[in-house]
Amino acid sequence: NSTLFGLFQNVYGRANLGGGVMKIETYELAELPFVDVKSSIIPKSFLKVSIFIDCGIDPESSIPISEQEPNPLPDRKELDDVVFDALGLTDDERKEVYRAVCQLVWNRISKAKSV
Repeated sequence: NSTLFGLFQNVYGRANLGGGVMKIETYELAELPFVDVKSSIIPKSFLKVSIFIDCGIDPESSIPISEQEPNPLPDRKELDDVVFDALGLTDDERKEVYRAVCQLVWNRISKAKSV
């Protein structure tokens, strides 16, 4: 899973289950945009627990997510760069993807906590 997939999942998924749980059905997954890359170029050690840790964004910081400088984990960056290169994204566009996915997750979790 690249950060870009996390962004698409948060845009297309539903967060109406309470507690900030994200739901996306199998048929919806089939319709998500994706970049087809050869699995041999995907690093094997990219699994981490938190998207914020993966992207190097601190949601608790006094600096808004939209203004933070993403510092993705090396293995996350390696995987994301494969996808971002295939899409031809600039460095600034790559940073915006990191910020956007973190902001979407933060918004969903915050809304769940407020109810």
